[in-house]
Amino acid sequence: MPQCYATRGAPQQIVCYRHSWKAEYRHGDLVYVPILVQVPRPAQPASVVIVDRLDDIRPDAT
Repeated sequence: MPQCYATRGAPQQIVCYRHSWKAEYRHGDLVYVPILVQVPRPAQPASVVIVDRLDDIRPDAT
């Protein structure tokens, strides 16, 4: 299920992301890095998280 966000400056402009993983080589090791992938907004988003800026959104590593 995607997580949807909006900024305090434009709360009506909702953007949704799903969490995914990307494989990368780092220092000779293969590691999986959490990433956010933008997806279309559902007609009825379950909940919208209000943030100051979309740059503040970070995927968690859990």
